Amino acid sequence: MRIIFANKFYYLKGGAERYMFDLAGQLNRFGHEIVPFAMRDDRNVKTSWSRNFVSAVRTERVSFGWQGLRTAGRLLYSFEARRRFRRLLHEARPDVLHVHNIYHQLSPSFLPIIREQGLPTVMTAHDYSLIAPNYSLYHDGAICEITKPDRFWRAVGHRCVKGSRAASALEALEFSLHRALGLYMKNLDVIIAPSRFMQATLVEYGVPEDLIVHIPHPVTTEGRMVSSGGKYALFVGRLSPEKGADVLLRAAVKAPKVPVKIVGTGPEEGKLKALAKKLKLSNVEFLGFRQGAELEAAYAGAAFVVVPSVWYEVAGLVALEAYAHGKPVIASQIGGLAEAVEDGETGLCVSAGDADGLAERMRQLWAEPKAAQEMGRAARAYVEREHDPETHASRILWAYELAKERSKAVRQIQER
Repeated sequence: MRIIFANKFYYLKGGAERYMFDLAGQLNRFGHEIVPFAMRDDRNVKTSWSRNFVSAVRTERVSFGWQGLRTAGRLLYSFEARRRFRRLLHEARPDVLHVHNIYHQLSPSFLPIIREQGLPTVMTAHDYSLIAPNYSLYHDGAICEITKPDRFWRAVGHRCVKGSRAASALEALEFSLHRALGLYMKNLDVIIAPSRFMQATLVEYGVPEDLIVHIPHPVTTEGRMVSSGGKYALFVGRLSPEKGADVLLRAAVKAPKVPVKIVGTGPEEGKLKALAKKLKLSNVEFLGFRQGAELEAAYAGAAFVVVPSVWYEVAGLVALEAYAHGKPVIASQIGGLAEAVEDGETGLCVSAGDADGLAERMRQLWAEPKAAQEMGRAARAYVEREHDPETHASRILWAYELAKERSKAVRQIQER
């Protein structure tokens, strides 16, 4: 089977891209071919299909002028994406389209083309971009659902996007246009939710329940040896407000005997280091960005992993990665994280944003290394059982077959 993977980036930018490349590798091993559709970028993985990629556009900083207008136009509707995708369809002759993150840089403008061709379309919901202008549902230090279920223009007064009325207005216009044209809901056959929480949230915001299937993300344990003990508590993640690293720093004040290592970088790095200095933390070390063998070593040396997120985590991937290394997790009981951690079995749970409660849990697990190791073994067994990559790929192939059946039914209705 030949499958188009549509995602705005074709290099390892974040969790969505990592998932996409891992799934592509697993499907390749099953004998299927992946054809990418993305935005041009010097960092992209080399592929002969890049001739059909759309031109680059940057959305991080949109200014007035021609470039700003071009970016705004791409967000709303991309005629270039339609044109290049149609050409890709002609050349690739795919069996299925699998959509990942396409908002902004690609836009959903090309989705109706595949419906015209009668081909099935599956989308994995990596964040909340299907339902809200603020795709993290987090703003100004708190969960933000002010636009629920489809009151997109409320985002403007609340400055939900980048703290800017202009950016929020553009996003609200984008959502209103895409909803009016039915670019997503009329052209998707299956939406994959990585967590039950994501599934329920999509339904809450008006996505038809019968479109959604729950398929948990995979985690590989291959080549990852379980190491006993550990010398520190570990945080891994982007240093941005919603990840709750500041909560961890405040907890570290009240758990001074627990060494804490922080892996990651991001927009809050400077503020977090300043906070650590202000709190006079001698038990916290910032390690910066780590990947590959260095990241594996950081997990291996940990006694446990802390995931103090304060937003609706989609699937709790860091927690699952910790499990793959046989490490228990102390995690906020919020979003998909609440499903990933079984309190007292694979780790410990704490209320999101509760620094005192987090400190207590850290002290508890640090003082009970045997209990921590027992939880780590249970965590490893859990991911082997519930998040096996090969099983996940089989579930994805099932979703493709389901999409084919639904697409065929839609085509038969249209032909009547």
